[in-house]
Amino acid sequence: MEVAIPMLMGANMGTTMTNTIVSLGMARQKDVFRRAFAAATVHDFFNLLAVAILLPLELMFGLLDRLSGWLAGASAGGDGGIVSTVFTFIGDTISAVIEPLAALVVALVELPGLPDVVTGLVLIVLGISLILLVINKIGQLLKVLMVGRAKEVLHAAIGRGPVTGIASGAMVTMMVQSSSTTTSLAVPLAGSGAFSLKQIYPFTIGANIGTTITALIAAFAFTGIEGEKALQASFVHLLFNVLATLIIFGLPFLRPLPRIGATILADRSAERKMYAVVWTFGVFLVLPLLLIALTTWVF
Repeated sequence: MEVAIPMLMGANMGTTMTNTIVSLGMARQKDVFRRAFAAATVHDFFNLLAVAILLPLELMFGLLDRLSGWLAGASAGGDGGIVSTVFTFIGDTISAVIEPLAALVVALVELPGLPDVVTGLVLIVLGISLILLVINKIGQLLKVLMVGRAKEVLHAAIGRGPVTGIASGAMVTMMVQSSSTTTSLAVPLAGSGAFSLKQIYPFTIGANIGTTITALIAAFAFTGIEGEKALQASFVHLLFNVLATLIIFGLPFLRPLPRIGATILADRSAERKMYAVVWTFGVFLVLPLLLIALTTWVF
């Protein structure tokens, strides 16, 4: 658990990169990009703040280790019940659709004699290009669809208030089992002006909580001592996101910080795109490598 807990925190941070990349696909339209990049990076700022608060508490007191251990001990031995069955079915259904298509793309790219590294790089470029293409198309469609009754329903689900927004983000993410998908779909909504940053902010935080259902479902596949440890790791992920939400949203002086940081960064990035590039590579590549190098050198 001492190794797993910081890794889970890092994974929680790393998953926000998808919606940040999606927002870069809107860089040609200044005002749209400003709104979209703010909606994407508010997730980054929230998770960075969550790690800054909870990692020291974990190192000093073992907060997540103790709480997750108690929960795992109390719930080990179950099979997940109807909740696990329902979400596993949804996940299997989605996989049945996308996995053959993904396998076909890989087969087309894997040419005889082509090194694995080159194949991997081609797939990365192709994947990112498809993400940007699809999300931009979704953004165009949302501008057309976000009228009348559809707009009222979506605003009732997401934009009514923080609690509703968090609950909606969690529910949608539990259905698709991917916070990246949920938050990436929220970016075009913000970019088009259909939702404000204040409304999208709780929705993305709810996605953080909803995505933990995947680990919980996976944990129920194990039994015995392995099952208890797997369950504990999944509870760490859940507790990290729930506690971060309670602390940051519960303390009035912390609640606006991610939104303020995202707004300032988006304003500057709209004027000079280099800020967005530096942020993306700095937070998701340079900072992790520096931390790895630092810990290797110190320890």
